[in-house]
Amino acid sequence: MSEIIGETLSLCPECLQRIPAQRVDRQGNVYLEKTCPEHGSFRTLIWRGDGASYLDWAKNSQKAVGPLECVAPADKGCPFDCGLCGGHRANACTMVMEVTQRCDLGCPVCFADTDCASGGEPDMSIIEQMYGTVLKMTGTPIIQLSGGEPTMRDDLPEIVAMGKKMGFHHIMINSNGVRIAREPDYLRRLADAGAGTIYLQFDGVTDEVYRYMRGRGLFDLKVKAIENCAGTGIGVLLIPTVKPGVNDHELGAIIRFAQGWIPTVRGVHFQPISYIGRYPAAPKDEDRMTIPDVIGKLVQQTDGALKTENFLPRRSEDSHCSFSSLFILKEGRLKAMSRRYANVLPGAWVGHFRTPWESARSFMNVHWQSAERKPDQPGGCCTSGDEPYHVAAADGFTISCMPFQDVWSIDLERVQRCCGHVVAEYGRILPFCTYYLTDRNGRRLHPASGSRGAGHGKAAEHHG
Repeated sequence: MSEIIGETLSLCPECLQRIPAQRVDRQGNVYLEKTCPEHGSFRTLIWRGDGASYLDWAKNSQKAVGPLECVAPADKGCPFDCGLCGGHRANACTMVMEVTQRCDLGCPVCFADTDCASGGEPDMSIIEQMYGTVLKMTGTPIIQLSGGEPTMRDDLPEIVAMGKKMGFHHIMINSNGVRIAREPDYLRRLADAGAGTIYLQFDGVTDEVYRYMRGRGLFDLKVKAIENCAGTGIGVLLIPTVKPGVNDHELGAIIRFAQGWIPTVRGVHFQPISYIGRYPAAPKDEDRMTIPDVIGKLVQQTDGALKTENFLPRRSEDSHCSFSSLFILKEGRLKAMSRRYANVLPGAWVGHFRTPWESARSFMNVHWQSAERKPDQPGGCCTSGDEPYHVAAADGFTISCMPFQDVWSIDLERVQRCCGHVVAEYGRILPFCTYYLTDRNGRRLHPASGSRGAGHGKAAEHHG
């Protein structure tokens, strides 16, 4: 038995042409189904749960507000006019800026096309232009310096300092932690330059997971990186890429590990794997990890310490893009604040905030930086007299999740409400999911920043 519960637009995995699509409740799960006149029909799981639960998750979604300035007219239609175009319905909450193609790991699982030894990277004048593009079009979102591995650059502290000088309040470093673990003096330079958070690749608590996901055992190195961050006073957000059958049994263990590192570790941001690059066949249902899957495993693997009702959709973007939750550490246990303080979760319409993206930026400024680094943005979400501020400043802890789209699952309504963006060297800003999107043969929808080509058939993690 099946029921169509929504209509949208998507792309053909073969030719990348825009085609009609339906969200279909089929035997208790929700699928995105689409047909290309030339290449046939495609179906992929997007929600492990019935149509009623899918629709209920989005029932309180908020009106979206677009970017400050658009550089591309809505001519061909989403997603072909990205720049951003006049059809985009959300301003940026976070902005990924790729500062290198180099990396010191050769992960089997990665979004970025990287050259482990060489490759072009933008010079400081180009980076200044990229910062300027972001300011002009979106204001001051959270900046995530990425790559490749951004710590391959010796001048990364200078890049951070430039962004701070230009007015960006919160700059994160997306890192695998290798150099941070080995060179605490380099980490100190990043902190002194104004970096607020290390967005740390962290897939599990056993080397078996890292050998599969990253090609070698890395757990002890991850712990050392966190130790160095604690000594430096810089916050850490743990970023597990979740792959069914590989590390989905360790989600509870990751939370328990992180809990032991509060307040240095500010939270865990789960990113279910998406399929970028050369994938001739659609992923099977068992290869997908949806929002209900992650929530269910968190509840199960924490013996009910975490509860389903603790997790709420973020409303700074399409509700089906993510969830977020806020906790405090009290007497050694995580106490959920998400229901009581739902008004300070990302994208809520809070007090003097006019838009969801303003609220989301403030949430990340307050909750994702070290408690020692008070938010320096004007009009923070909580004043010194507000209890949520004190919650965040000491023992606050967030658990969030964002499953990114690939060519099989891409829903253009979600894309138009995306607030996670990438700034490219060629002066355009693109939604994250369309920037990295490839067809089933690895051909990119949009050119990469710099000179990278098509994907290499890797399942993908998110950098932002």
